Amino acid sequence: MRLRSLAVLGVVTVLLLTGCAPEVEVSPSPSASAPTPSPTPTPTEEPIVAPTAAFDVTCDDVNAVVAGLLGAPVGAEKDTLGLTSSPGWYPGPAQYMMQRAGGIACSAGDGETFDPDSSPDAYWEIAIVPDAQTIIDGAMKRQAGGNADLTLWCDEGLCVMTLREGDVLLTGTMKSPALVKGDEDRVRAAFEGILASAAGTLREFEYGPSEIAAVQCEALLTAEEVATLLGTHVEIVDFTKLGGWGIPAEVYFVNDGGRLCMYAEGLDVYNDATLITLTTLPSGAWAFEKLDGGTPVTVTGADAALKGVDFTGRSVLDVRVGLDWLRFSTADSAIAPSLVPVAEMAVEHLTRGRPAPQ
Repeated sequence: MRLRSLAVLGVVTVLLLTGCAPEVEVSPSPSASAPTPSPTPTPTEEPIVAPTAAFDVTCDDVNAVVAGLLGAPVGAEKDTLGLTSSPGWYPGPAQYMMQRAGGIACSAGDGETFDPDSSPDAYWEIAIVPDAQTIIDGAMKRQAGGNADLTLWCDEGLCVMTLREGDVLLTGTMKSPALVKGDEDRVRAAFEGILASAAGTLREFEYGPSEIAAVQCEALLTAEEVATLLGTHVEIVDFTKLGGWGIPAEVYFVNDGGRLCMYAEGLDVYNDATLITLTTLPSGAWAFEKLDGGTPVTVTGADAALKGVDFTGRSVLDVRVGLDWLRFSTADSAIAPSLVPVAEMAVEHLTRGRPAPQ
């Protein structure tokens, strides 16, 4: 597909045991006095539970603060990252990156679909996450520059902020005619209570279990496998060359262990067409279950799968394997039918060596 047309901002190891089955030996029946062995319990599937934030601030609290700043609600409020001005890899798993990290993500104003020629008059996105120092240090180490600085600036119709209280980090953008140059003090004062409440209720947080956290693209799906299926040369593109490494990228790729796997015609991220993209949300089954409007399809070895279209108009195939969520996408309609067999190859890597879902 042609990801170059989208805005690019900011951006199991399997064990196969084989061998011959031993000959069956008949054991003598136990005597009446011998203890009866307890039956081996049948493994049960782990419950799908949404992560709980590491503090007592909710999107309802954020919505109220932003509505006060802008004079009225924007509309289309949701508890995920926004998509209006997001990188092309956001739609799907990455929208829930902050919850995976023990935080919250709140936004409003997104349209139904992406329009490259216009944007809504008002939209906003606010994310709050714990472990501020680790995130800031990591982003700065990866040359995030100003994207990782604690800052707040406003111009006509726009405010951008990265604020911190203790070990709680808030980052966000607001666009509205109600905002003017010099609004920094007003905006900062409005969010002081939110930050203080989050920092004051901060508690320990544990990342959910996952089979795919921090697993490299090659272990999920090789370029050779995709090339054989599509009948063309394929390279796995290094997503770190996309630039714009900031707070979201640090949370998604490092803290969360999420992945952006780009299977492309060549290694030039801006000129070689990307054929298939794979994004993941470790322990993201809870978010997969929130998907609405997809068509159920069968993907061998997966617990569930839905095909549909994302915010940018790309064909997508969402797959749940255990507690993890993987999304395969393409902008090429000719490649769309290949998403299922591509997904099945990736799922095979994950499920080999353990019983396939029934």
